[in-house]
Amino acid sequence: MTRDRVPLEIVIVDRPGAGSGCACAGAANPELPRFAGDVEWLRWQVTDVRRIDPRETGTAFPDLPAAHAALDERGTDALPLVIVGGVVVHSGSYPSRQALQEIIDRERANGGADEASH
Repeated sequence: MTRDRVPLEIVIVDRPGAGSGCACAGAANPELPRFAGDVEWLRWQVTDVRRIDPRETGTAFPDLPAAHAALDERGTDALPLVIVGGVVVHSGSYPSRQALQEIIDRERANGGADEASH
Protein backbone atom coordinates (compact mmCIF):
# COMPACT_ATOMS: atom_id res chain seq x y z
CA MET A 1 0.00 0.00 0.00
CA THR A 2 1.41 3.38 -0.92
CA ARG A 3 0.46 6.56 0.83
CA ASP A 4 0.48 10.05 -0.61
CA ARG A 5 3.56 12.04 0.17
CA VAL A 6 3.15 14.31 3.16
CA PRO A 7 3.17 18.01 2.14
CA LEU A 8 6.12 18.78 4.34
CA GLU A 9 9.58 20.32 4.07
CA ILE A 10 12.32 18.69 6.08
CA VAL A 11 15.65 20.52 6.25
CA ILE A 12 18.80 18.65 7.21
CA VAL A 13 21.80 20.74 8.18
CA ASP A 14 24.70 18.31 7.92
CA ARG A 15 28.06 18.31 9.55
CA PRO A 16 30.50 20.12 7.23
CA GLY A 17 31.42 17.90 4.28
CA ALA A 18 29.01 15.11 5.20
CA GLY A 19 26.46 15.75 2.48
CA SER A 20 28.96 16.16 -0.31
CA GLY A 21 28.72 12.60 -1.56
CA CYS A 22 32.47 12.23 -1.21
CA ALA A 23 33.46 8.64 -0.47
CA CYS A 24 36.02 9.92 2.02
CA ALA A 25 33.21 11.38 4.16
CA GLY A 26 31.64 7.92 4.47
CA ALA A 27 34.98 6.49 5.59
CA ALA A 28 35.18 9.11 8.33
CA ASN A 29 31.64 8.40 9.55
CA PRO A 30 30.12 4.98 8.88
CA GLU A 31 26.63 6.41 9.57
CA LEU A 32 26.72 8.47 6.36
CA PRO A 33 26.03 5.68 3.85
CA ARG A 34 23.07 4.49 5.94
CA PHE A 35 21.74 8.02 6.33
CA ALA A 36 22.14 8.72 2.60
CA GLY A 37 19.81 5.77 1.94
CA ASP A 38 17.40 7.06 4.57
CA VAL A 39 17.36 10.51 2.93
CA GLU A 40 16.47 8.91 -0.41
CA TRP A 41 13.68 6.99 1.31
CA LEU A 42 12.56 10.25 2.94
CA ARG A 43 12.30 11.94 -0.47
CA TRP A 44 9.57 9.39 -1.33
CA GLN A 45 7.67 10.17 1.88
CA VAL A 46 7.49 13.98 1.95
CA THR A 47 7.22 16.67 -0.69
CA ASP A 48 10.50 18.46 0.02
CA VAL A 49 13.81 17.45 1.55
CA ARG A 50 16.54 20.07 1.63
CA ARG A 51 20.04 19.06 2.69
CA ILE A 52 22.53 21.79 3.59
CA ASP A 53 26.30 21.35 3.88
CA PRO A 54 27.77 24.25 5.89
CA ARG A 55 31.13 23.67 4.22
CA GLU A 56 29.53 24.67 0.92
CA THR A 57 27.03 27.29 2.13
CA GLY A 58 28.72 28.68 5.22
CA THR A 59 26.63 29.16 8.32
CA ALA A 60 24.40 31.81 6.80
CA PHE A 61 20.92 30.28 6.92
CA PRO A 62 18.72 33.39 6.78
CA ASP A 63 15.55 31.29 6.60
CA LEU A 64 16.53 28.99 9.49
CA PRO A 65 16.74 30.91 12.79
CA ALA A 66 16.40 27.60 14.67
CA ALA A 67 19.66 26.42 13.08
CA HIS A 68 21.42 29.59 14.23
CA ALA A 69 20.06 29.16 17.74
CA ALA A 70 21.21 25.53 17.93
CA LEU A 71 24.68 26.39 16.62
CA ASP A 72 24.97 29.35 19.00
CA GLU A 73 24.00 27.14 21.93
CA ARG A 74 25.92 23.94 21.15
CA GLY A 75 28.32 24.79 18.34
CA THR A 76 29.01 22.08 15.79
CA ASP A 77 28.02 19.42 18.38
CA ALA A 78 24.43 20.32 17.43
CA LEU A 79 25.03 19.01 13.90
CA PRO A 80 23.42 17.40 12.11
CA LEU A 81 20.10 19.16 12.59
CA VAL A 82 16.70 18.06 11.33
CA ILE A 83 14.30 20.99 11.06
CA VAL A 84 10.57 20.77 10.36
CA GLY A 85 8.34 23.83 10.25
CA GLY A 86 11.18 26.00 11.52
CA VAL A 87 11.67 23.84 14.62
CA VAL A 88 14.65 21.60 15.37
CA VAL A 89 13.17 18.12 15.84
CA HIS A 90 16.46 16.18 16.02
CA SER A 91 20.06 17.21 16.60
CA GLY A 92 23.53 15.91 17.28
CA SER A 93 23.30 12.61 15.40
CA TYR A 94 21.95 11.16 12.19
CA PRO A 95 18.41 9.95 12.92
CA SER A 96 17.39 6.41 12.08
CA ARG A 97 14.77 5.71 9.46
CA GLN A 98 12.41 4.84 12.32
CA ALA A 99 13.02 8.26 13.90
CA LEU A 100 12.36 9.93 10.54
CA GLN A 101 9.13 7.92 10.20
CA GLU A 102 8.06 9.09 13.67
CA ILE A 103 8.66 12.71 12.65
CA ILE A 104 6.54 12.21 9.51
CA ASP A 105 3.79 10.44 11.46
CA ARG A 106 3.70 13.24 14.07
CA GLU A 107 3.42 15.86 11.31
CA ARG A 108 0.74 13.84 9.51
CA ALA A 109 -1.26 13.54 12.75
CA ASN A 110 -0.90 17.26 13.39
CA GLY A 111 -1.98 18.21 9.89
CA GLY A 112 1.48 19.26 8.69
CA ALA A 113 4.32 21.44 9.82
CA ASP A 114 2.26 24.65 9.97
CA GLU A 115 0.08 23.30 12.76
CA ALA A 116 2.61 21.13 14.55
CA SER A 117 3.87 21.88 18.00
CA HIS A 118 7.10 20.23 18.98
